[in-house]
Amino acid sequence: MNQPWKVIVVLFGIFIAGGVTGGFVGLRISRNATMDRPVPEEWAPKHIKMLIERLGLTPDQVEQIRPIVRRDMEQLNRVRNYAQSETQTVVAGMQRDITELLTPEQRTKFEQLNRETREKFEARERREREKRLQLGRTLGEKPPERPGDRPPADRPSPPK
Repeated sequence: MNQPWKVIVVLFGIFIAGGVTGGFVGLRISRNATMDRPVPEEWAPKHIKMLIERLGLTPDQVEQIRPIVRRDMEQLNRVRNYAQSETQTVVAGMQRDITELLTPEQRTKFEQLNRETREKFEARERREREKRLQLGRTLGEKPPERPGDRPPADRPSPPK
């Protein structure tokens, strides 16, 4: 073979194609995992189920563990709600500060970028709300309120 560079170019092309394909597959998998994450109402039942399966708990142990898991999962949900409201406050302040430093053209682009980000967030919140409603119908319960469902004065205080 007088032209080894051709083999090198072909192998390099195959390597690049594999990397690009792997990147797209990884992106799709991570996006699906994020979109299908459990809502807080599912945390305790899923955790209890995992403990039963992995530890082989007896029915008596399940009954003793269930209130502990529910209590602490409710606490985690309060922490999550508080963190979300605080995050929204910090992001709004950051966006306000950045906007002051931008030119009018950049401001328009920044507002569009923020609008797109907000729409994605709201779409995810809608999916979670629908999932919560479906779960509530399945369990015959009224789903709890979310941070965005209440006025700011009623938002939770920092968790203890």
